[in-house]
Amino acid sequence: MIVKNNKFTSFALFLIISIFMFSFSACSLLGPPTEDGKEEIPSGIKVKITIEEGMTLQQIAQLLESNGVVDNAFLFRLFVQQKDKERNLAPGIYDLVTGSKYEDVLDELVLGPPIVTYTVTIPEGYTLDDIVKKYSLELPFIDAAGMEDAVKIHNYNYDYLEGTGSLEGFLFPKTYEIILDYSPVDIIGMMLAQYQFETGDLDYSFAVENNFSKYDILIIASMIEREAYIPEERELISAVIHNRLDIDMALWIDATLCYYLEKWEEPLTESDLETDSGYNTGLYTGLPPTPICNPGLASIIAALNPADVSYLYFVVTNSETHEHSFADDHNEHLNNINNAN
Repeated sequence: MIVKNNKFTSFALFLIISIFMFSFSACSLLGPPTEDGKEEIPSGIKVKITIEEGMTLQQIAQLLESNGVVDNAFLFRLFVQQKDKERNLAPGIYDLVTGSKYEDVLDELVLGPPIVTYTVTIPEGYTLDDIVKKYSLELPFIDAAGMEDAVKIHNYNYDYLEGTGSLEGFLFPKTYEIILDYSPVDIIGMMLAQYQFETGDLDYSFAVENNFSKYDILIIASMIEREAYIPEERELISAVIHNRLDIDMALWIDATLCYYLEKWEEPLTESDLETDSGYNTGLYTGLPPTPICNPGLASIIAALNPADVSYLYFVVTNSETHEHSFADDHNEHLNNINNAN
C-alpha cells in the first residue's frame, strides 16, 4: 500500500506556482525580450525623430526604442496609456535625447515639435533682385524660381499697389522671422503688409499740396536711399530733388541709371550716360518710372519733408565717409568737385 506525503505535495505545488508567478511578473515589468545581440545605444545623444501623421502609439514607441530614446517600447506604451495621452502625441520632427525618462519624452511629444524659425534681414536700399537672392540663399526651403514668381505684382491686391506695375519700393526693409510653413508668396505678402503698417500713419499733406502721389514719394524716397550715406543728409538730398522737379530740371541721379543697367559696382561710362531710358534722369526730366530700390522709413519721411534750402546740386566730397557737399549754383558745384578728396 502506497502512502501519500501530503506535506511534500503541497510544498511542491506552492513552489511551482511561485516560480510561475515570478516569471509572469518579470515579463510584465520588462516587456517583450530584446533581440539577441542588440547593440546598446549610449545615453545623452541627440537624435532626430520624425513622427508621421497617422502613426499609432505602438509604432511611435517602437521608433523611440529603436533610436534609443526610450529603453523599452512596451513599457513606454503602457506609460502613455496610463497617463491617458495616447491621442495627444503630435506629429512632426523632434530632436530627442537617448536614454530619456519616459515622462520627459511624453511631455515633448504632447507639446509638439519645436517651431524652426529663420531670421532674415533685408537692408534698406535692396532691390527686388537683391531680395530674391537673399531669401533664396538664406532659406533652405525656398528656391530662386519660387521667389521670382512671388515678386510678380499680380499675386497681390493691396489698394496701394493699384496702378503700379512692380513691387519695387513696396517691400519694406526689416528683420523678419520666417518659419518652415511660409511659402514665397507668404514672405512677400508679409513684407507688403509691413510697408502698409509702417507708412499708414504718415502725413502726406506735403505730397497733396505739391501734386505728388504716394507712389511719386516712394520713387523719391528710393533715390534718397541710394544717394544718402549719412542720415543727416537725407532731407538735404530730398530738397535738391524737389527743387529740381519744381523748375523742370533734369535730376541727374546716377543711381537711377545704375538701377536700369544693373551696374552698381562700376562707374558709368560715356556710352552709359547716353542710354535711352526713362531711368536716365540726366537725359529725361521728371521722375524715373518706378522706385529704384526698397527704401526705409527714414528716407520716405525725408521725401515728405525736404529741408528748407535752395540747393540744386550735391556731390560726394569725402570718399571715405561718403559725405556730400551741396550748392545753389553750377559754379559752386564745380568748386565742390574740385575740392573733393
